[in-house]
Formats: sequence, structure tokens, C-alpha cells
Amino acid sequence: MPSVFSSTPTADDITLFTQELSWMIGAGVPLGRAIDLLAGEAAQSRLQPVLLAVRAELRAGASLADALARQGAVFPEAYQRLVALAEGTGTLPMVLQRLHAGRAQAQALQRKLGSALVYPAFLLLVALAAVALIGLAVVPQMRAVLPPVPRADGADAAIRRLIDVSDWVSGHAVTVGVIVALGMGAFAVLIRQVRVQRALTNAATHVPVIGTLILTARLAEMTRSLAMLTESGLPLAEALRLTRRSTVAGDLARVLEAMENALRAGQDVTQPLRAARGVPPLLSSLIRVGQETGNMARSLTQAAEVFEEKTRIALDRALVLLEPAIILLISVGVGGLIYTVIGALMSVNDMFV
Repeated sequence: MPSVFSSTPTADDITLFTQELSWMIGAGVPLGRAIDLLAGEAAQSRLQPVLLAVRAELRAGASLADALARQGAVFPEAYQRLVALAEGTGTLPMVLQRLHAGRAQAQALQRKLGSALVYPAFLLLVALAAVALIGLAVVPQMRAVLPPVPRADGADAAIRRLIDVSDWVSGHAVTVGVIVALGMGAFAVLIRQVRVQRALTNAATHVPVIGTLILTARLAEMTRSLAMLTESGLPLAEALRLTRRSTVAGDLARVLEAMENALRAGQDVTQPLRAARGVPPLLSSLIRVGQETGNMARSLTQAAEVFEEKTRIALDRALVLLEPAIILLISVGVGGLIYTVIGALMSVNDMFV
């Protein structure tokens, strides 16, 4: 297992490894030799310690699935389960290809979402910088025009409070910097926790516009995962369980659990979908068609393609509304500071009129 002090391989690292391993095994390279070659190519990368550990497990007689399972959380549970199934049926190259295709499609959608949020994030950063500049550089200069004694009517109280806050931040710059750094570090750690991700996702789904985008993206991710698992030969109940354990959308996880329970009880598996908030009827219809035709993987693949397209449309709509909203927020924040400063100037001017 990799050292706790080493960097953990990224999702992209695992996806590339999956693709290269499928190519090598498909070309007839023995599994152990393929891992050796990939470990050599991954020299000095985050993936090399993992591959060396996997190779050691294989030499000790472990299966590939067991070797992957012993690498902690590097390889998802669904990944391990599919590899174990493929080893038992002799279809490892095909299953690895499907794993790569499913992961690549999901990551492409995530990258599109991430890229689309770069500009709004930049706008927010500019807004924070503008507010900080005014608060730390301009506001303290107002002390020179304020009377030494506060006005009885409190007209200059707001600007005096701002000056006090600015002075405190300037005088405790190191403390503020440490607090900000610790806060960012704590957030980076917490955001990796599944419970935190689910809580944030559930909260965000209730936000207008953004909620629709997040729900649609999670539906696309869920159906793509189910399609990949069922296409590789896993029973639907097992596919539902593995997808439920991997999703960060708490509402969808509960729906998947209800579907799994209904399936095992011999009930209508689509009933929890029809009762779920925000889940389009199209998904339950496609799953019913898959049950009736015996081609569940194809129906789920169609559903994934539909929701991925809906995600792209929802993303475009969200950006159209998000950018003006951020600009308005910037205007309100900066304008509020400017209004306070002008108000202080006017109050001082009144004293000499």
C-alpha cells in the first residue's frame, strides 16, 4: 500500500491505467508483465507505488481484484467488483475497456462543469480583491477627515466601525492569514468526506437554477455507472448497491436503496423513481423498457446520454444567469462600501455648513 505521505493517484491516473492495462492484456501481454511495464512507465508518478504494491500482491498469489482491494480507497468498490467478475469469466480486457469508457465519459462531463465555473470563480475573486482593497487601503484614510469625537446622531458610526475592523485586520495580518490558510485546509479535507459532499449536494439541489444543474448531472453520473455495471454482467441489484455506495447525492442514494429493496422483494423497481422528487419520468420508463426487453444496459446507456445532454443544456442556462448575478453581487458589495464612505464625507461636510 502506498505510504500515507505520498500523493494519492487521481481519478485521471486510474482511468489512464485502466486503458493501458486493457490494451496490453488484449494484445496478449501476461498480467504480471503488463503491471511491470506500467509501473516502469509510471516512474516518479503518484501511481508507481500503487502498481508496485499490486505487483507484489500478484507475485504472492493474489488475484488482480484482491490486489486492487488492498490498495485502500485508490480503486473504487465498483471497479474492484467488476475486475473480480471479469477474472472469473475470462473477460478482463473487455471489462477494462468498458471501465475506461465509463470513467472517461464521466470525467469529461466533470471537466466541462469545472471549466464552466472558472469564469464565475474569477469574478468572485475579483470582487473579494476589490472589497479588500477598499477596506484596507481606502477606508483607513477616512480617519483624517472624521472629527475626533463621534457625532451625537451616530451618522458616522458605520464608517468608524469599518475603520476599526480595517485597523484590526491590518494589525493582525499574520493571524488572519493563518486563520484563512487553516480554514482553506480544513475545507479541502472536509470536502473529500462523502458525508460532507452529500450534505453540500443536498443543500445545493434546493438552490434555484443551480439545483436543477446538480440534480441532472448526478442523474447522468448515476445512470452511466449503472449502465457500465450492468453491461459488464453484474445483476441489477448488485449494480444498484455499488452505485448507491459511490454516489454523493444523498437523495439519489436513498432512491437507489429503495429500488434495490423493491427488486429483492419482487416489487416494481421503478416505483421509487416515480415517487422521487425531481427525477424525470423518462428514467423510470427506460428502466421498465429495459426490464421488458431484457436489455437493461442499453436502456440505461440511453438514459445516461439523455441526462448528459440535459446537463450541458442546464449548464449553459445556469451560466447565462450566474454571471449577471455575480456581477450584481459585486456591485452591491463595492457599492455598499462606497456609499458608507460617501455618507461619512457628507456627515463631516454637514458639520462645517
